[in-house]
Amino acid sequence: MKKFTLFILSIFYLSAFSQTTLTEAVDFHVKTIDGETIYLFPLLDDQQQIVVIDFFSTSCGPCQDYAPDFQACYEKFGSNQGNVYFMGLNWGNDNEGVREFDSIFGLTYPSVSGSQGGGNLVYTDYNILSYPTVIVITPDHQIVEQYIWLPDEANITQAIVNVGGLIVGVNEPYKRENSIQVFPQPAHDFVNVSLEVKNGISINFNLYQLTGKLIYSQNFQAHSDGIEQVRIPLTGLADGMYLLKIGDEAGPITTRKMTVVN
Repeated sequence: MKKFTLFILSIFYLSAFSQTTLTEAVDFHVKTIDGETIYLFPLLDDQQQIVVIDFFSTSCGPCQDYAPDFQACYEKFGSNQGNVYFMGLNWGNDNEGVREFDSIFGLTYPSVSGSQGGGNLVYTDYNILSYPTVIVITPDHQIVEQYIWLPDEANITQAIVNVGGLIVGVNEPYKRENSIQVFPQPAHDFVNVSLEVKNGISINFNLYQLTGKLIYSQNFQAHSDGIEQVRIPLTGLADGMYLLKIGDEAGPITTRKMTVVN
């Protein structure tokens, strides 16, 4: 009981003292792992976009846990083509390390490495004390969210909507992603995936360790329209967290976190 109480207190302490101390944005420019230069103030002043930044580390467990949530929000608000601009700023790693992180977790929003892209400097300028730290900056340069915790899809979405962020029209891929259910959680010998399919479509299920190693692959061919349930065997897997990537002929559909407990 004592350990549990200390754990809860540590969460409150972290939430209270890990946020950026800034309330107004400081200008910066960084270079993504793909060589694109991003200037903050032109996004705010000229494009009138809300800017959402995920300060992360590639070796941080919670950063890995919530990366798919940040990706989901990036897609939900229009993949930087709407009135919200998303970016990830890394601490400490180089372009190759961040690119590997993005590949493992299926991330497509602009990512900046710490050592080669300028992420480390922004961490210092914004007095970022822990990661993941997700902040929201409005076009008037105000940091209206200094630390979103928990940084899951629901909390990030609500924070952005509260300051005028517009969710882009829900397209077919987004509807499909949100119709997918993975259960039970945590899983033991198997996990079920329930999803909507169309006749003739081929669905791929790839299970990865958090290191990025592929450990299981399965293909499902749909023979009718409707909801299908696919069972993924987990026998022999060690306790821990895994990533299940689901895709079809058109590309990735979603990446889901899942926990195995024996």
